[in-house]
Amino acid sequence: MSITAKQQMIDEVLSGRPVSSFNILDCHGHMGYWHNFNIPARTAADMVCLMDRSGIQSIVAAGHAGIGPDFRRGNDEVIAGMKQFPKRIYGYCCVNPHYSPQEMRDELNRCFDSGMIAVKLHPAMHGYPVNGDRYIPAWEFANKHGCCVLSHTGVSDANCNIGLFEKLAQDFPNAKIILGHSGFGYEGAQLSIELALKYSNVYLDITASTFYTGLVERMVKGAGPDRVLFGTDLPFMDCRGQVGRMAFSTLEDRELRLVLGENARRLFGIQ
Repeated sequence: MSITAKQQMIDEVLSGRPVSSFNILDCHGHMGYWHNFNIPARTAADMVCLMDRSGIQSIVAAGHAGIGPDFRRGNDEVIAGMKQFPKRIYGYCCVNPHYSPQEMRDELNRCFDSGMIAVKLHPAMHGYPVNGDRYIPAWEFANKHGCCVLSHTGVSDANCNIGLFEKLAQDFPNAKIILGHSGFGYEGAQLSIELALKYSNVYLDITASTFYTGLVERMVKGAGPDRVLFGTDLPFMDCRGQVGRMAFSTLEDRELRLVLGENARRLFGIQ
């Protein structure tokens, strides 16, 4: 009797082999230094090495500097990584609402002309609400081009709680909104599920620094397997635990194929 892809994945994980049973695409990565936090494997080469160890085929990354002090530097680091590892590293363009609208538009055009495929917002780091006027150029750009916007979320964060995304989903229906971390925890996941059920352009991201029991299964059951994306926060977090988390979930082959890669490839337009 032939084994299922999931059974093969479990065997691969238990034996320490890279996962080959699913074509894994990580929708939520970073790159580079982070303030006051040691990230020993922070370069593009470091990231690809860890991806190879775990079986992640490709990642969409945002520069740590890009969501912090210098969005242009962070974007440049990711563009360099994309050139060094084509089809392994794809890029989010980070923008900062504390710069002028024209500077934001110029950076979006520059980054997409350089091959980036999506937009990354971090309202918590920027200290500015995700639905505020200064982010509007980024939302308008994503809506015009029909691209993904990954935003950090936090269920108790006044700048990026799940409720703030409802009007954005209404006003920018062509933008594909990925709720980074899905608000964190059970409450955040439930609010994210409810929003995704109301708006077809809203998607959940499993990325988290802590693994809540059964949370992935709740997201998939609640929002549907075609609305949930796999992510790891590599290299901020080690990707290997996230891969193991999926292997030992109760998801079946079809659900795993969607969550681990097919959904992201469809949304990002990656072949």
